[in-house]
Amino acid sequence: MKLSTQLATQTGACALALSLAACGQARSAEPSQADAQDADQSVRQEGEVTRKTSTAKIVRKSGDTGPLEEVPAIEAFTGESIEPDPASGIYQKGRGSTARIDLSGNGNAGAIRQADDTGDGADGASATIAFGNDSALSTDSTAYIDQRGDKGTVAINQQGDSNFSLGIQRANLDGGGTGAEQTHTLAGHDHRSEIIQRASATQADVTLSQGGDSTGLVLQTQPGAKASVAIKNGPGSRAKIVQAGSGSGSGADTDIDGANNETEITQRSDAGRQEAGVTQSGTKSQVRVVQDGAHGNVSSINQNGSDGDAVVLQKDSPANKAQIDQEGGSSRSLRGTVEQTGAGGGNEADIDQTGQTHSAVIKQSGAGGGSVAGIDQSTDGTDENEALVEQKVDAGSGTDTVDIDQGGSANSAEARQTRASGGTGSNATITQPGMRGKATIAQDGPSLKAQIDQNGNANESRITQTGSGAASEASVKAGSGTDNNSARIEQTSGGTIAAIDQISPNNSARIKQDNPTPSTGTVEADIDQSDDVQNTARIEQSGPGTVRSASLTQSGKENDGRINQSGAGNGITANVQMAGDLNTVRMSQLAEGSGNIQAELQQQGEENEIAYEQRGSELGATVIQNGDGNAVDVVQSGSGYDVSITQNGDNNSFSISYSGPAEGGGGFSIVQNGGETRDEK
Repeated sequence: MKLSTQLATQTGACALALSLAACGQARSAEPSQADAQDADQSVRQEGEVTRKTSTAKIVRKSGDTGPLEEVPAIEAFTGESIEPDPASGIYQKGRGSTARIDLSGNGNAGAIRQADDTGDGADGASATIAFGNDSALSTDSTAYIDQRGDKGTVAINQQGDSNFSLGIQRANLDGGGTGAEQTHTLAGHDHRSEIIQRASATQADVTLSQGGDSTGLVLQTQPGAKASVAIKNGPGSRAKIVQAGSGSGSGADTDIDGANNETEITQRSDAGRQEAGVTQSGTKSQVRVVQDGAHGNVSSINQNGSDGDAVVLQKDSPANKAQIDQEGGSSRSLRGTVEQTGAGGGNEADIDQTGQTHSAVIKQSGAGGGSVAGIDQSTDGTDENEALVEQKVDAGSGTDTVDIDQGGSANSAEARQTRASGGTGSNATITQPGMRGKATIAQDGPSLKAQIDQNGNANESRITQTGSGAASEASVKAGSGTDNNSARIEQTSGGTIAAIDQISPNNSARIKQDNPTPSTGTVEADIDQSDDVQNTARIEQSGPGTVRSASLTQSGKENDGRINQSGAGNGITANVQMAGDLNTVRMSQLAEGSGNIQAELQQQGEENEIAYEQRGSELGATVIQNGDGNAVDVVQSGSGYDVSITQNGDNNSFSISYSGPAEGGGGFSIVQNGGETRDEK
């Protein structure tokens, strides 16, 4: 028995596109109906009479299984060479044809070809192959249907194990190639289903059930295609859908459960607006969705289980949306990745995960602003998770936004944003309510905003901002009962604002600001540490600038504060407020060239210390201490100085040292209630 796609002359052996027996044994059926149950089990309908509404049916019981002979290989869309072994076949050449093969038993094979190379082809044709049933399963069987024409229908149903089905539908040469439908339903394990549709607006549905190690494959090469693959109770199975074409509106959907499964969807279109959806459950399963082409593509993955991966790649296009949900009570050690590239911006990506030891990564890049990325790992008990968002943008408009929310303990979050040109800039927010968390935000470009909120013990946070342009803003907040936290902000850009708020003991905070040249805008730093002990704070400001201010507030005991301000520019100011005992503050204000330097320091409590140095012009300081055993040490150099010191309490000490011309006046005033005064020049 041989499968041939060549047409012979009428005077030759025979004119078969599908021949399943020797030409001398094949039966030609001219009437509109034919039933074949003889030894060769083949039907041919190709004459003028049978070009319209022909019907053919082959029925064979399990005891009639015959020997199988070699058939030429068929190249599938995967590039593999497949060799079906049909022992029964129907060939129809005409519109509206109907063909059906029903076989039961093991080792069966059936083939149907409906095609016409002229006119309207086999438009509206219907082909069905059914192997096995509930009482008589079919194993190791092959079903093959080849249909050329518009609006054709194909159905393959197999019950048993280790069966193979292949259906090919192609638009006829003269028609529009629309509306072909194909359905494969295989029950059992070790199945392989393959659908190839080369027409527009096609629909493919594959259902593999009741066993594992099965494969469902769909290839659609024209626009407007819809494909669905469902694999139930199928560990070790694979689903793959490939859609391509020059139009829009294709959609792909898979639903697969069981361990060690693989799902892959690839969509390519120059018109975009493609949709892909995946539902997958089981351990060690893999999902990959690739959408390539114009704008407006949508991907959605719902995966639960453990030790699995889900990946979405949306390439070379704007305004795409990607959603990965990895949730469920059994979810653990899942990895979710979204990558979006291309000019135009406006992409949206979101990953939601519940459970422990998950990883979430979002990367967005290209020319165009307005992209949004979000990672939510906020459910209670979602410990030891990792989150990373990276945005690399070249755009003159639109704001790029990152939002990471984590719950539980020992989580890590990082946001990286790089912007090459102007616009409204980049925003990033990280929230970690648990303990032992680590949060990092790194931003480069104009108009930057970053915020980290932590509410737990032993957390670390760091914000780094570089670039030039409009003001950059950064803030870190820690709630009450959050001991041993570390916060750091570093800014190297024109016009910066930074703030750190901590309300617990043993916290550390540091702000470092360095204006590049040329610089614009105001530089502001604020640290607030309240209501506890042994906190440390550092503020460093350097570089040229117009206005530079630093503010430090500490309440509690044994706190330590440092402020260092330097560089050319006017309007350097510092304000320190301390309440409690045994607190220390050290401050240095060193201006290059002319400038106005002002400092205001206030301490309440016992045995506190203040030491500060000023260098420049128009120097001024106001110091107030309330408590016993406090000390003030002042060093000033430059032109024009003024110091006002008020100390209330016993055993206070004050020391001042100043040098340089006293242009604009100079001197100090002091009010002490107890203690001693030293004036050194």
